[in-house]
Amino acid sequence: MSGETGGMSAAGGPGALRAARAARGWSQSDAARRLAALGEAAGAPVAAAPSLKTLLSRWENGHAVPEPQYRALLGELYERTPAELGIAGAAADPAAVGARERLLAALAAAAAVRQAGMESWWQQLAAATRLDDEFGAAGAGELVRAQADQLDETLTHTTATAQRAAVAAVLAWTTALAGAQELDRGRPDHAWLRYERARAAAREAEVPAAEAVAVAGQAAVLVDVGEAATAVEVVDAAGPFASDAAQTWLAAARAVARAAAGDAEEARAAIPAAVPTADALRPDGRPVVELADLHRWHGRTLVSLGDAGAAVRPLEQALAARPRSARHRAAVHADLALALAAEQPQIAAGHARTAREIATGIGAERIIARLSALHRER
Repeated sequence: MSGETGGMSAAGGPGALRAARAARGWSQSDAARRLAALGEAAGAPVAAAPSLKTLLSRWENGHAVPEPQYRALLGELYERTPAELGIAGAAADPAAVGARERLLAALAAAAAVRQAGMESWWQQLAAATRLDDEFGAAGAGELVRAQADQLDETLTHTTATAQRAAVAAVLAWTTALAGAQELDRGRPDHAWLRYERARAAAREAEVPAAEAVAVAGQAAVLVDVGEAATAVEVVDAAGPFASDAAQTWLAAARAVARAAAGDAEEARAAIPAAVPTADALRPDGRPVVELADLHRWHGRTLVSLGDAGAAVRPLEQALAARPRSARHRAAVHADLALALAAEQPQIAAGHARTAREIATGIGAERIIARLSALHRER
């Protein structure tokens, strides 16, 4: 071939690829766009232009050798053979080539995320949240797990800071919901990991309400496995948050954890005031904190402290406020069964039956286990 770099030898040395581009007066961005267009015209699997610019820099600096499909496209782009461009390379290990291709594909897929894609994810999460409200993990578990894993994969391979924040925001809420579902299933180890991922994503996206929900989830995990003192440490180490809703969740988690640890005075002091705040919204548009939440937290704290008589009123108020989540309705009925067991066993048995029916329908083994403990005590 006769190219525009007449002095180039038959076998290009270091810098030949850069020289071929410079001879045409192209910037790396220019060359990346043209390379992407060539790939699209040829139906070849190539990364998007921004990712190609990064790859082109690595190839020109000798930090990597282009894969076969890129060597062919570069040869066509510059009207040179790969040898003349100094990118012929040695025979590659097929496994290594496959690994590189998988990474490039993942980077390209993440780079392709645009605002329309984010809107679709938010819509899917809102739908999954509504489905979870009615059917819990039994109806929405697979959907939430799939979305959480896909978002995690996307965030891992997203390089742009602004885009990372957008992905992290929806990931935070999705994995927090996944954590609640894992806790329902009686899988505290999986729940812990989901909540930990939610906390990290919420911090990156600067969404304090989602972070507080995740902290409260981890505290619940620790209480469930008998580590109430550690739950108190986790909650006390979090925050403060610049969000009333986040601070309310944190206070509720502190009250429940302190009660489980037997610290009655601190638990009572931590119970959030019964005034809901709407300074943060969930993906489905409802407030992060609702009146039913405040009453059920209050009642749960008093049940944990053994103050059954005082717990009944806030728990009944929680039911009257109509919790949207079947998970929360089942939990309130279970707490009422515990609170009323000694003084009003028949009414307690009714709440226990209702809690069990709801828990069975949504796959909440955690609540069923609590009810089984009540049955053993009786």
